[in-house]
Amino acid sequence: MLRWTTITMLALATAAAAADLERPSTPPSLFLYAADPGRTDGPEGSEYGKGGYGRFRSEGQLYVEGYLGSATVSTEYESGLETQETDLFTGLYVGYQIENWLGFQVGYARIANQDAHLISAGTRSVFDASPFAYYLAIDAEIYAPADRDSYFAVAPGVGAEVGLNETLHVGLHLQRDIIFADDSIGINRLSAKIRFDF
Repeated sequence: MLRWTTITMLALATAAAAADLERPSTPPSLFLYAADPGRTDGPEGSEYGKGGYGRFRSEGQLYVEGYLGSATVSTEYESGLETQETDLFTGLYVGYQIENWLGFQVGYARIANQDAHLISAGTRSVFDASPFAYYLAIDAEIYAPADRDSYFAVAPGVGAEVGLNETLHVGLHLQRDIIFADDSIGINRLSAKIRFDF
């Protein structure tokens, strides 16, 4: 089955490449996204802008994000007992976007009534379709509830946001915390967020 799937994928890729050769040599994206003609001579870095790199950053950018949402903590104990509790949580990320598509971040979140703390560090990969942006993130975390031991966790997440101006963005964030413990613990977090770029 795997062999036939591979052969089919190769055949489709070959057919797509052959069809692409018959198209005009100018990529369609130039027709869709071309800017008005303009000069790009000037000091180093001035070519970013007129002509196709409107949102390109030649330097990194620091950002701060605040979160407010709900966290559902599901626990399945070794004894077979299962519990589920939903509470409000707040959080804060501080990150550095080193390229348009890649950033590193550290964060802290607290699940209110459960007095549980989440300390994280991870990466974010962004697809920018201004004014909208979409991203995938993955964090390594320490899950530290007040009434039990601390555990290591991995937390993949996805998000979408819209830019209100050059520095202010709002959006939604969904994250699943997978906690490595003797009991099976998972946290689903859904939140609204606001981001400020410096």
